[in-house]
Amino acid sequence: MTANGAPVTKRILFQIHWFLGITAGLVLALMGVTGATMSFEDEISEALSPRLYAPGVPAGPDLSPDQLIARVQADNPGYYIARLDWEMARDRSHSVRLSSSEGRGRKQGQVDRATGAWLGAPAGEGFFHLMDDLHRWLALPGGGNGIGRQITAFSAIALIFFALSGLYLRWPRQALDWRAWLVLDLRKTGRNLWRALHVVIGTWVLLFYLLSALTGLWWSYDWYRQGVIYSLTGKTPSEEGRRSEKRDGIAPRPSIDPAWTAFRRATGNDYIWVRITQPAPSQPMKTISFDARPEGARHLRQTDKYSYDPASYALEKRDLYDRRPLGVIITQSVYELHRGAFFGLPGRIIMMLTSLTMPLFTVTGFLLYLSRRKRKQAARALAGDVAAVAGGDMGGGDLLIAYASQTGTAEIRARNAAQALAHGGVRAQVVPVGRLTRDMLAGAQRILFVVSTYGEGEPPDMARGFASRLLRGGPIDLGHVHYGVLAIGDREYPDFCAFGITVDGWMAGAGAQPLFPLIAMGHDDEAAEQAWHDALHDLGAGEGDRGQMVIPFTPWRLVARHALNPDSPALTAYHLQFEPVGTDVPEWQAGDIVELHPCNAPAAVEALLASQAPEGDLIAVPAALRAELARAMLPEAGTPLTMAAARALRPLPAREYSAASIMADGVLDLVVRQVRDDDGRLGIGSGWLTAHMVPGETTMMRVRPNPGFRTDPAARGAMILIGNGTGIAGLRAHLRAAANDGMGGHWLLFGERSRAHERYFDAELSAWLADGTLARLDRSFSRDADCGRYVQHLLADAGAELRERIGKGATILVCGSLEGMAQSVHQALIAILGEAMLNDLAEVGRYKRDVY
Repeated sequence: MTANGAPVTKRILFQIHWFLGITAGLVLALMGVTGATMSFEDEISEALSPRLYAPGVPAGPDLSPDQLIARVQADNPGYYIARLDWEMARDRSHSVRLSSSEGRGRKQGQVDRATGAWLGAPAGEGFFHLMDDLHRWLALPGGGNGIGRQITAFSAIALIFFALSGLYLRWPRQALDWRAWLVLDLRKTGRNLWRALHVVIGTWVLLFYLLSALTGLWWSYDWYRQGVIYSLTGKTPSEEGRRSEKRDGIAPRPSIDPAWTAFRRATGNDYIWVRITQPAPSQPMKTISFDARPEGARHLRQTDKYSYDPASYALEKRDLYDRRPLGVIITQSVYELHRGAFFGLPGRIIMMLTSLTMPLFTVTGFLLYLSRRKRKQAARALAGDVAAVAGGDMGGGDLLIAYASQTGTAEIRARNAAQALAHGGVRAQVVPVGRLTRDMLAGAQRILFVVSTYGEGEPPDMARGFASRLLRGGPIDLGHVHYGVLAIGDREYPDFCAFGITVDGWMAGAGAQPLFPLIAMGHDDEAAEQAWHDALHDLGAGEGDRGQMVIPFTPWRLVARHALNPDSPALTAYHLQFEPVGTDVPEWQAGDIVELHPCNAPAAVEALLASQAPEGDLIAVPAALRAELARAMLPEAGTPLTMAAARALRPLPAREYSAASIMADGVLDLVVRQVRDDDGRLGIGSGWLTAHMVPGETTMMRVRPNPGFRTDPAARGAMILIGNGTGIAGLRAHLRAAANDGMGGHWLLFGERSRAHERYFDAELSAWLADGTLARLDRSFSRDADCGRYVQHLLADAGAELRERIGKGATILVCGSLEGMAQSVHQALIAILGEAMLNDLAEVGRYKRDVY
């Protein structure tokens, strides 16, 4: 299977898996419950009617087999005894099965061993008969010859497919780790819990379901039964013996008693139970056979067979169970295998429990299907809104919205603006600025630019080509165009919104007329938010936020945290894992960004509180005040701390981190390095996550789509992943997605400090090398004397292979620090590929960066 073929295979198997699940799932659930109900039918029947099975030792002697058969058949005209189960213990009654001499009528019950009197059927016979009909053919008309048998047979085949395809679909990356297969984490909620129940318990019961389905087909198809017999015994059913042809009239019936006497004389008390069978009256009795079960047998078919000549009553054959070939034993014990009794009482219990779990897979499968359908409908609705407002790819529209985004914020705002305008009846096209041409600008009437500034006043990667082609190109006359600019940036940088200001100046210099003054927006900038809202409203946007891509913050619980470089002299980096608290699990992809609201160090809050007089609001509401201060920018010591004052404090800004996992992992992973201020105190964000927050505690988080660092598995070639330090987070997510999709052949170049301490996720990387997810792994260790190189040096040494991979359609993904690594890597890539090619790759989404 090729790397590209594996995800296709998975998608096809997945589609068939869920389609069969919603069609055959209910039937399998019913078959599982009914099968489990019948697991202990004999024991339950006897418990319900104990005197029927064990009436006590009779006063008179036992009737012989011939006498008992004659008495029972005389009392039941039109029926013959097809099967007599003889109990050796004299306090127990015998079981008989009566079959109609004509037709398919049947009776089953207990008879008195001394008189042959009919004692009746057990109390639960009707119920178990219904369970049997439901289990075999859904109690539909036609019985074993009707459509019900075909439905249950198809469902058994579906169960085999479920087991095998489910095993393939859930194959873990660490296949040799038993925990990856068998450990069920009940701390999960919602969709993650449903999936965990479905796949983990499915693994527990997989072998039992395969056994149940493969043996169940024995009664569904004659060709299957014949094939199994031949494969296990080397004989065809004809060689095993066929039922005699039916004749007119009554065939001679030899006496059984002489053979019975010989059998008892030879075996004595070796057996506790013997089955005597008879053919229909119209068929000759070619042999008199006794199937005898010893005490301690594991299952009902563990019997020895004694065959006597009906003329001379001499023993023809003694077929002992323990001396039969295994294949023969299996073909004679299919029913016992089917219900688990072949493996004794533990096997019956396990098979009963696994059968009872069948509805679990139907329920969880339906929940997962409905959840997936709901999400896909929401995605289609959102896509439909965008398509509607876009008016097609590059077709006509009232307004053109061009975005330049590095982490997805500008793109989301651009699409939100288009949807808001659509609700007011204004059509808008949404395009990345990299696709703008001079002709498009010249043909437009109104243009909105939603652009981010990146790094030290630079354009986002996707806008580098636009900047070089248009902004730095020759003059252009845009006097007929009306435009507006929303510039997004970070006020902590001196070149706040520099790229947006550049675009605004270029449009004004080309003669374009402003629709509104440039709006420069930073984090949590309420004034800019209001100005943008007013600008859109003036352009005709509808009120409300229907269809807006607004992602709320929700509580997430920290479930695990461990140091990645515990003994390193460098600052400690941690691997953290979170799970959502509610049942509504957000979706995310590799490349997305996690935003979270940190809290102040508890010691800092307590120190501030201790500096205040213990009176007033502080005494009245200490817990509420602490909660407010934990989330706010702390004031100077001595500031009055009333509740009103605390609520007026500026909230702590959200922190952003690269998601280090994918949804299939069930947890949201982060990689966070501790940051310390000049006075040695931990930074607010890293301190909260790595030191002050304890496992089990919650924090407010959200996962924000980052189209600028996402990739399309169906469209991309192999990835070239480049990064350093905690940048392993975003690269790891992409590798986990590739491994989950079965797409291999990728190349990771990664820079770390020392080989001894900073080999982050080394076991995973080694496993990906082994299974082909990674075709090549290059690492540099800048602090090691025998290396002393950085990741850009690795690139320079591998320029030829880099160019070759780019020529084959590879995508470059860079994640890590902006200062030093990202800039040096960018220059190395320019030296290898050329600036024009690198800009072209960025515009078409084959050069993406998540740097900070």
